[in-house]
Amino acid sequence: MSSFFEVHHKLIGEDSQANISSSHIAIVGIGGLGCSVAMGLVRLGVKNLTLVDHDKIEDSNIPRQVLFGHGDVGFPKVDVAKQRLLQIFEDLNIVTLKESISAKNGLDHLNQADIIIDCTDNHIARYAISRCCEKLNTPMVYGGVEAFNGQVGVFCLKNSKPFHVLFPKIEALVGNEQCNASGVLPFVVQTVGNLQVIEAYKIMSNENNILNNKLLCLNVLTGKQRIIDLDIKK
Repeated sequence: MSSFFEVHHKLIGEDSQANISSSHIAIVGIGGLGCSVAMGLVRLGVKNLTLVDHDKIEDSNIPRQVLFGHGDVGFPKVDVAKQRLLQIFEDLNIVTLKESISAKNGLDHLNQADIIIDCTDNHIARYAISRCCEKLNTPMVYGGVEAFNGQVGVFCLKNSKPFHVLFPKIEALVGNEQCNASGVLPFVVQTVGNLQVIEAYKIMSNENNILNNKLLCLNVLTGKQRIIDLDIKK
């Protein structure tokens, strides 16, 4: 595995690679976003993951959830995801949780994470993650998708405002995030997932241009994007 990351050392330096390797990242939601994020993180060099999802794999998941195949239908997403990731690198430390996340159990199961990446597709889970991040003082990397649109942002970084405070009304966000209903395409999910990995990388590497309390909004069909500076004063 060390030879695989020699090019990483040249690009980002050994100190950053060491930070990445030692970081523990929790991914909540192992659907389209979660699969893409998990794949990107392990190839970046993250070795310690917590995967959270209560669902089992369905046929309709296969086109956009890159860790799964038709032979996996009916099995828990976290179990299959763990197996696939260990096939890429054997020395990963992966903890799985087959539960829906809540503000209560999140404090118990996510307290070891250095970063929590929100890959859920519903606002109830997202607000629970946000409240956990606020109490744990842990950065939250948000990603949302609908049709050709995506959103990415970072919250609770170094005591910055949490997601649920900045967005008390869910109408301000991407509206219907039920992927089966809204017809989310695989390349949209993978694009947003890759952007979440980039934000996680910037946090682990102590970069300055993090989307902290900012929202990157993009449309992959038109190529248009903008960054909204939420600029919430404490």
